[in-house]
Amino acid sequence: MSGRPRRVWRWLLGFTVAVATSAVLLRQNFAGPAPIDPALVVTARRGNLTLEILETGKIEAREQIELKSKVAGQVAQVLVDEGDQVKKGQLLLVLDATDHQREVTRAEAELAQARAGVAFAKTSLDRVTAGVAGNVIPASELDMSKHTLVAKDISVRLAQVALVAARDRLAYTKIASPIDGTVIQRNIEPGEVVTPGVESTFDGKALLTVANLATLVVTVELNQIDVVKVRLGQPATLTLDALPGRTYEAKITKIAPASVRAQGREVDVFPVEAELVSVDGSIKPGMTADVRVRIEENPSVISLPIEAIVEENGKTFVTRVVGPPGGKPSTEKVEVATGARSDHAVEVVSGLEEGSRVLIDPASAAPNEAQM
Repeated sequence: MSGRPRRVWRWLLGFTVAVATSAVLLRQNFAGPAPIDPALVVTARRGNLTLEILETGKIEAREQIELKSKVAGQVAQVLVDEGDQVKKGQLLLVLDATDHQREVTRAEAELAQARAGVAFAKTSLDRVTAGVAGNVIPASELDMSKHTLVAKDISVRLAQVALVAARDRLAYTKIASPIDGTVIQRNIEPGEVVTPGVESTFDGKALLTVANLATLVVTVELNQIDVVKVRLGQPATLTLDALPGRTYEAKITKIAPASVRAQGREVDVFPVEAELVSVDGSIKPGMTADVRVRIEENPSVISLPIEAIVEENGKTFVTRVVGPPGGKPSTEKVEVATGARSDHAVEVVSGLEEGSRVLIDPASAAPNEAQM
């Protein structure tokens, strides 16, 4: 093929590409901007803007007691199960008391022996006193008899203490409920051996846990900025993931007087407790709750969803939707001044009129998609 036909062919190919590109551009120009999704358009409305503190905590019984054994022994009986209602003083668990009963019997015998020794020492002292008075026994014998009686008295007191301790250990083999409440945990079975104190079972858990479910609380951790806005008796509302669609009333009953460093956190926090005003059987200790504390009410302000606000170079903007009714809408960027801010809305102080339509910018899923 000669050079001339090849040049003609290249020229025709380039011309075709140019024409196609021009056609695409013309279609785009005539089509105008991309249509606006009505679902992303909101209206600036005037109303009350409520400022709240929102934190997450866990439901707990205010009165909850973990029962652990004060003595070692094998479990003979467990008289309750999880969910059982119990009264204060009700017997819940019994350990095998054989060894502890033997200790009591031995301590009683030792006390009797010590008391017999005191009686004999008193008789001896009387005889020695009479002998010294009659110059039959030397005075040194009297001092020795007095010392012996004192020693025997001490032995009696020691034996009495040992007997009380043995009886206490025997009594500890019967574990009763310290409060009226509900058994919410049972971690022991008959035949298992327990040890005293914090290691009451082989895995270190409490034998039984009893809670008064009539009073439930949730504790949240606030930062130093939010905690000064909260006061005792202040109302709060609770929502639970386990009970969607329900809202529960609560009130602030405790505010930490000093900060604490929570485990796993790098900043100090202030524990704040809210008590539920009323309780029903559907709320259970251990459930997660979102606690909202209303701290301020701004009446009659213009507000927008927080997704409508964009900050650039220290300034705040919104994308306003403009256009005649029934016509094709367009958008324009408008600078606004903002005021109070909640977790979902922002007050617009100036730059936007009530009733203005604004385009929101929902968070993009791209970052999440990139991580998948």
